[in-house]
Amino acid sequence: MSRVAPGRPKLILLALTLVVLMTASVMLAGCGDNSPEGEVSKLISAWQDMDWDAYKASVVPAERNLSKDQEALAKQKFQQVQLKYDDVEMKTTYDPKDKNKATVVLVGGKITVKAKILGEYKTETKDVRELTDEEKTYETLKVDGVWYVNIKLG
Repeated sequence: MSRVAPGRPKLILLALTLVVLMTASVMLAGCGDNSPEGEVSKLISAWQDMDWDAYKASVVPAERNLSKDQEALAKQKFQQVQLKYDDVEMKTTYDPKDKNKATVVLVGGKITVKAKILGEYKTETKDVRELTDEEKTYETLKVDGVWYVNIKLG
């Protein structure tokens, strides 16, 4: 029968504990985007990148069911306005009656809007605080454990 060196089981236990803690922290870091603010950030990034598929994926699944014509129109509207956000700050308020609903409000930063108007590109930069409540407020909804932005595409 072989003997285990004194203190060796503690070292093995310590090593296993460290491995588990490191793995858990990496897994939790990946879940950081699964939040109302994380989803609004994805939506904003997709719009800045003019990535229709990523934009659409950030929207509540029930709102993505568009006919071919509705989707073509929604995509066309999406492509007409280019946005660039700088130093955006957000504040999230969870619905006290429904843990699967939250409101995200842009509370700081700047937004630059570039749109083609009457054949010419017009650009305007605004402080986010100057936007209307509707323009800076995003309703979010958690569906099957995943947060989405609750907007209409069509």
